[in-house]
Amino acid sequence: MKKSVLLMIVTSVIFGATFIHTEIVQAVKTNFSVSAIIPDNQIDKSKTYFDLRVEPGQVQVLEVLLSNGRDDPLTVETSARTATTNNKGLVDYDNTAIKKDETLRYPFSEMAELPKEVTIPARQSKTLKVKVTTPSKPFSGVILGGIHISEKDTQIKRDYIVGVIISENSAEVKADMKLNGIKLAQDNHRNVLKVNVQNPKPMILPNLAVDAHVYREGSEKLLYETKEYGLRMAPNSNFDFSINWNNQRFQPGKYRLKMVMASDNRIWKWEEPFEITSDVAAKLNDTATLTESNDTIWYIIGVSVVILLGIVYVWRRHSRED
Repeated sequence: MKKSVLLMIVTSVIFGATFIHTEIVQAVKTNFSVSAIIPDNQIDKSKTYFDLRVEPGQVQVLEVLLSNGRDDPLTVETSARTATTNNKGLVDYDNTAIKKDETLRYPFSEMAELPKEVTIPARQSKTLKVKVTTPSKPFSGVILGGIHISEKDTQIKRDYIVGVIISENSAEVKADMKLNGIKLAQDNHRNVLKVNVQNPKPMILPNLAVDAHVYREGSEKLLYETKEYGLRMAPNSNFDFSINWNNQRFQPGKYRLKMVMASDNRIWKWEEPFEITSDVAAKLNDTATLTESNDTIWYIIGVSVVILLGIVYVWRRHSRED
């Protein structure tokens, strides 16, 4: 079967930012649509995702309208997803392989109950019911998740997410960011430095900008730099920020990372030492896609010029003897 997964998210972020544009759903004529039935405890009824104000221990049934405009019945698979942050620095509902962050107390996937499959008759609609039980103890900030809906047994598989934001009050949560660790790695056989950063608070961190610099220990000469803008982290999540090594070899030695992250009016700065050992460098360099350094290129050019001049000299000498 031809399998092309198209992620379509019917949601937008709290406080005006956007997770995934809803225009994607409108641009593809699938003859199938997904829409949230907005309940009375919706904070902003103009939103197309669930943004709920709840009480501790509240049990609520969320309803999602599934409309099948096709001439045949359609079966969809459904599940509850906890929002995470992927290694591109974006909120992610689709990658269930991302490990749960240690600070996450209330995963949405453990709060929601729903059927694994729903079949919608041809040219009809059906309501998907999702039972959500909020934590029995009061909590601050927000719980972020999504209701995942995936077409089953279709030639082109399409996935949909209806976002769910749950809060008990509007009290401000003070933003924080932590740097957990540094490690050498590869992305598509290219050497990179991965810096794990963590949002330990129950709040969405929008509009993140990152500026990372790498130096040799004791030197102010910039070796490597990576900048990214427009990142967004889910509550209580972490991800590995990759610093490009410019297709170069890892050279053993001691280094220093200087990194700045900013989100709206908050700024975090770190300066961390790290070491590249000979064993790890050799192992990764052996499988890396590498570009020769400028020094190596100039050395090759120099040797080539000397050889060429030698050939010309010998040829001219023989020409004179003739």
